[in-house]
Amino acid sequence: MLKRKSGTLHRGAAGAVAVGLLAILSPWAAAPAWAHKLQIGQKWSNFSYHHVTGYNDQWEAPMTKAPERWSNHGRVALRSASDANCNVKVGRYGSSRYGTYYSYHVNGGSTGCYITLNARTIAEDSHRFQNFVHSVFTHELGHGLSLADNEHNASIMCECRDRDTMTRRQSHDNSDVTSYYTTGYTRRF
Repeated sequence: MLKRKSGTLHRGAAGAVAVGLLAILSPWAAAPAWAHKLQIGQKWSNFSYHHVTGYNDQWEAPMTKAPERWSNHGRVALRSASDANCNVKVGRYGSSRYGTYYSYHVNGGSTGCYITLNARTIAEDSHRFQNFVHSVFTHELGHGLSLADNEHNASIMCECRDRDTMTRRQSHDNSDVTSYYTTGYTRRF
C-alpha cells in the first residue's frame, strides 16, 4: 500500500499557515458534504490555470485530461491561460508527496494557487504513469474546487484511492462540487 500523500497549504496575509491533511473524525456515513469542504479553495469554480514548467509528451495527455474532465461538471469551467492566478509546476522535489495545492490571496480579495506535481515520487510509485499523473492532478484541482481530502473510497479526494486506476472525479466529488458552487460558478461559503 502506498504511504505517500498529497498535501494542502494555505498562504494568508499574515504568513504561511499549514492546513495539512484533513481528517474526518466522525464515521463517513454521518459526515455531510459540508464536513469536508476546504475553506482555502478558489472562490469561483471557473478559474484558469497556467503551466509554469514545460513537460514532455508523456505528461501531456494526463495534464490535459484532468481539467477537461472537471469542466464536464455543470458548475465547473477550468481553462488554461497565460495570465492565470493558479500556476501548475511539475518538478523533482525532495518531498515525499505526489502533489501539493497552495492557496494565496491577491489584490481585490480573489485567490490564486500553486499546484505542484512531484515527478520523482510519481515515477517511483506509479505502475501506469499517465493514469497516476492524471489522478494526482485531478485530486489537486479538486482542492482548488474547495474539496478536502476525505476517507470515502469512491472519491478522487481520498488518499486511499488507487492512483493507477482512479483518474476521474466520482459521484461523491460531483455532489460536493454541486453543494459548494452555484450555477454561476460562485462558492456558497
